Amino acid sequence: MLNAVVIISGKQWQVEVARTAAELATGLSGRASLLPGHGMLFDLGTERIVTVSAENMLFPLSVIFIGANLKVTEVALLLAPGDWGTTSLPCRYFLEVNQNEASGVAPGDSVIIQGYSPPTQLNLTLVLSAMVGLVVVAMMARTITKTP
Repeated sequence: MLNAVVIISGKQWQVEVARTAAELATGLSGRASLLPGHGMLFDLGTERIVTVSAENMLFPLSVIFIGANLKVTEVALLLAPGDWGTTSLPCRYFLEVNQNEASGVAPGDSVIIQGYSPPTQLNLTLVLSAMVGLVVVAMMARTITKTP
């Protein structure tokens, strides 16, 4: 897992960044606690409505939902162990921190993520076109190099 720093409204968290399917599914589940000023940032890859589960959590959280434009969309100040929460607005990221550490964070606040650059989304059409072009070039080279 990658590490980064998230800054919102003068507050700062050292975070682990969850990006893979396994990391996104596991998150902070099963951990006994989280150090103050630490958290986990989830990068969903695209904006979407999110349901966060604290089913296997052992301590309460605050969750900050963040759009692709790096603005806070929603804040859940308390997600207790066993709870579920669904956003009303799409988000690209969400940040899980200790309960009450998100106090003072509000929708519209700007978010700075240091030490992490989201992977760029490749255009599938461009990738397929490039692959077809390489196959055609390879076939042409093979035909040209054949001797009768």
